[in-house]
Amino acid sequence: MSQRHLRPRVRRGVTMVELIVALAIVAVGVFGLAGGATLVTRLMGGGTVQSRAATIANAHIEELRAKSCSTLSSGTDTVRSVITSWTVTPVNVSGTARGASISMTVQYQTTKGLRSQFYNTVLPC
Repeated sequence: MSQRHLRPRVRRGVTMVELIVALAIVAVGVFGLAGGATLVTRLMGGGTVQSRAATIANAHIEELRAKSCSTLSSGTDTVRSVITSWTVTPVNVSGTARGASISMTVQYQTTKGLRSQFYNTVLPC
């Protein structure tokens, strides 16, 4: 016998066990990415609704700011499924009207139910 036949044969390629382990690792990674993408999509949609509500609240405050203090009144409005209600309270200093305090509540629907945001500002007269 020669030395050549005593050496074990060198195998090339991957075994079935190595292939299954590699596929399992790749599958876990792909499922993790899919779950993360779903979460990001849901959060972006929630941010869009919240931005819309803030924009509507800002528009209402600007409308109130454009009016004179004597014509300001409390009210409620619904725009694009966003419910806005505000309360106007006069700010008096030494019996003289100096401004109006505005308390605004904005409500909008999310996947987890109705959500509210509160805004307060004082408009000078």
